[in-house]
Amino acid sequence: MTTNMAERSRTAETGSDIGGDEIIAGNVNKYTVLPAGYSGQPKKGHLVFDACFESGNLGRVDHITEFEYDLFIRPDTCNPRFRVWFNFTVENVKESQRVIFNVVNFSKTKSLYRDGMAPMVKSTSRPKWQRIPSKNVYYYRCPDHRKNYVMSFAFCFDRENDTYQFAYCYPYTYTRLQHYLDNLQRRNMDYFCRELLGLSVRRQLDLLTITSPEDKTDLENSVMQKKIKIPKLSLNHVEEAGEVTDYGEEDVELRHSKRQDGRKQSEGTHKSIEAVVARLEKQNGMSLSNTSSPEEAFMEASEGMNNMDDAVVPRILYEELLRSYQQQQEEMRHIQQELERTRRQLVQQAKKLKEYGALVSEMKELRDLNRRLQDVLLLRLGSGPAIELEKVKPETIEPEPEVQKTFSEEANTSTYFPAPVPVMDKYILENGKVHLGSGIWVDEEKWHQLQVTQGDSKYTKNLAVMIWGTDVLKNRSVTGVATKKKKDAVPKPPLSPHKLSIVRECLYDRIAQETVDETEIAQRLSKVNKYICEKIMDINKSCKNEERRESAKFNLQ
Repeated sequence: MTTNMAERSRTAETGSDIGGDEIIAGNVNKYTVLPAGYSGQPKKGHLVFDACFESGNLGRVDHITEFEYDLFIRPDTCNPRFRVWFNFTVENVKESQRVIFNVVNFSKTKSLYRDGMAPMVKSTSRPKWQRIPSKNVYYYRCPDHRKNYVMSFAFCFDRENDTYQFAYCYPYTYTRLQHYLDNLQRRNMDYFCRELLGLSVRRQLDLLTITSPEDKTDLENSVMQKKIKIPKLSLNHVEEAGEVTDYGEEDVELRHSKRQDGRKQSEGTHKSIEAVVARLEKQNGMSLSNTSSPEEAFMEASEGMNNMDDAVVPRILYEELLRSYQQQQEEMRHIQQELERTRRQLVQQAKKLKEYGALVSEMKELRDLNRRLQDVLLLRLGSGPAIELEKVKPETIEPEPEVQKTFSEEANTSTYFPAPVPVMDKYILENGKVHLGSGIWVDEEKWHQLQVTQGDSKYTKNLAVMIWGTDVLKNRSVTGVATKKKKDAVPKPPLSPHKLSIVRECLYDRIAQETVDETEIAQRLSKVNKYICEKIMDINKSCKNEERRESAKFNLQ
């Protein structure tokens, strides 16, 4: 059986990407899925699939990896384009074995799996149906399977000796329904009536009537009274198209004859009678001369026409078909409107994408120009005086030129993105120091330790300590505005804007090596002020804790 299923799977793969419905002929029967290239006996963990039971449906299984399987379900019996139901069992599992099942050929675009519904599962030791957690179920359109909708769910087998069964929802078999109806019929209840309405391809269709006994006769009479006649069919075209002996050989178009007045109705009836007489002569191989008299032939034809006139269908069925036709027309109208609306949206999106491409190229040019302007400003300001100024003046008082202040404010805006420059080309190493720009030097060893720091938050905080130091940071704030949490809070001096811009540039160079997504870069750069604020709060908190410990020691002494 394993060999046959493998051959069938290979045949399906050569015919279609999804294993066409015409190729999947039957359900899998104790089919063992083996890895590619494996030829030995099946081991524990080589899953065995089975769907050869009532209401079972699984036509094919493909082994993708050790943990993933593609499942193909068979279509409905009389509708090959409808593929929804699945019901199968899995055995020969290992304890704690984790798998992902992908049902890859669903035909529905909208499914309750999108709204939290999940497949059902049970096992031999736990025969009660349970739902798989919805967080493990995914319903999506997959480009690898002709853009069909795929339902994937993850599951972990916890008992080796159990046989697990998975289903689309709670199965209700035809046999179970017949047993239930047989039990009801054996009770001989007055208000319950079971009749045979007809036969489907293989099964009988039951008509159930549930009403009070005294109303049952009235219900039958009212249904018979509401029956309508089938519109009379004109047979004039039969004579014009030629004599046809079998309805299966030619397509005979039947047209409804409209009865506008009594004269037209009698003429249509007369022509129809003549057509019926001619057809009867042709079928029986005899002419009007073989009959006893023309009057007898006319009477036989009249009886045939009377039988045609008496053909009736229930009014309820006619109205239901009419409503169904009108609903289909309305749905087609809505679909056409939706297609037109979607086409317009696609045209608008194409125009926006074209405009967006032009804006992106223009933004790149502006960024390059901004970078060059900053380099020119830095060259004009010079790095030598800035170094001497920092050596002479304490960190608490930092006079800054107005031009440099303006440049720093521009650098703090959210639209500023420095052009990515290689780290080794941008930062100058000299005498064990690293020049970050704007006259800021840091220790080379600490700089290399900083480069291996994990996370933007830790990197920014350590860089801020290297540039300002803890003594300066604890007496400063990022913006220079007093906090609103305390009423009597005194504003602290703000940090140097040009040094903040250096921090942002260093963080940008670090992020640019990880990603090129401008949205992600902007989002991560926007958190620089937050990280520095957190570092200042941590320093102040540690200082307060140290003061408390000192005061406690003093009190003890």
